[in-house]
Amino acid sequence: MKNVQKLGLFLFIASFLPWLAILFIVPFLPLSLAEKTTIDIVLAVGAEICFWISVVLLGKEVVTKYRRYLNPRYLWKKIRNFNRR
Repeated sequence: MKNVQKLGLFLFIASFLPWLAILFIVPFLPLSLAEKTTIDIVLAVGAEICFWISVVLLGKEVVTKYRRYLNPRYLWKKIRNFNRR
């Protein structure tokens, strides 16, 4: 894999981490509502920037493929099919 593609894949994966922080970390920080809101906005904008840079580096087809694998419906279907075996 080329270095550019590795960087694109890293940014694609890294773009999900701020959303996890917004959901599971920021609400429990001992900060004011205004500070939490500011942190949420910065994290969301950073996540989107990482995602769109990864789209440019990897190409739309690759990102669409990976997003399909990370789709909760697809994951749930895979888990259900695995349990039926």
